[in-house]
Amino acid sequence: MITHSRNNGTFALGQPTHQDLLESFEQKVQIIRDRVVSVADGYQSGFYIVGRPGTSKTFTVKKELDRLEAPSTLQNARMTPMGLFNFIAEHPEHVIVLDDIPSLFKNDQAMQILMAALDGKPGQPRKVTYKSKDQDIQVLFSGAIIAISNLPLRRDPLAQALGSRVVMLEHEPTDEEIAAFMQHLAAKGHADLSSEECLEVVQFVIAETRSYDMRLDLRHLNKAWQDFRQDKHGRSKTPWRDLVRTSLQKIASEPILSVSKRDDIELQRQKVRDAMRRFPDDRQAQLEISGLKQSTFYNRRKEVLADAEFAAA
Repeated sequence: MITHSRNNGTFALGQPTHQDLLESFEQKVQIIRDRVVSVADGYQSGFYIVGRPGTSKTFTVKKELDRLEAPSTLQNARMTPMGLFNFIAEHPEHVIVLDDIPSLFKNDQAMQILMAALDGKPGQPRKVTYKSKDQDIQVLFSGAIIAISNLPLRRDPLAQALGSRVVMLEHEPTDEEIAAFMQHLAAKGHADLSSEECLEVVQFVIAETRSYDMRLDLRHLNKAWQDFRQDKHGRSKTPWRDLVRTSLQKIASEPILSVSKRDDIELQRQKVRDAMRRFPDDRQAQLEISGLKQSTFYNRRKEVLADAEFAAA
């Protein structure tokens, strides 16, 4: 029998209800909110959150910072190490949100700057220096850093040193939880759409996404609602369902960009972690849902367990 645990997304007594799934999703989002509070209120210096796109990571972080009225600033485009240093210097007391900038976490110089900014007591000034041939600069940073990413941190000593300075969170709600949250949002209506119209779009997006064997994404839903509105307002000769369908078809047909071997392995580990969380006592189910070859699955599973033992030590 599957054990009941809303924290890891598994339930007892048959299939979870809509309310079970909604509460499970809310608990996962609440962890993000609490971690944002931990850096905004000076309990922690940094927070690294990783998870697949379209699961409300960035939205939740921004909304919680707004609710707290905490001084904060967000950067979500390409950034060089010197750009990072200047950004820290320009916002020495802010919560700095780095939203999906993978280049920073692949650059050793940027990682060293982040380590300096996060090394010390939360809320207290930490010295961050930048020395080159032509300049030698230092700033005192008493703020905090939130990094949002679709990829886990690298597995090397520098990344592990950075990871030890921040609190980490892997945000991986299940598709069932995302579907329940979509229906919850639909009940509130959207712009000039009724709850019934919103739910019609939700049901279509869920069905179409599954038909393309894709994961649910809240961004796809927001775009679909806008397609419905355009059709409703008479501003499209194409029915809204066709607009949504062609958009999803395009995403499903796009080739996956090549990634480095290291990033590919990290993605495999993430699939294994998700599978182990969903089926903690069923190794065969873990293998099947991961979508990995058996040898790859067991190699990554061994590494995930080793990481867990290291973290617990």
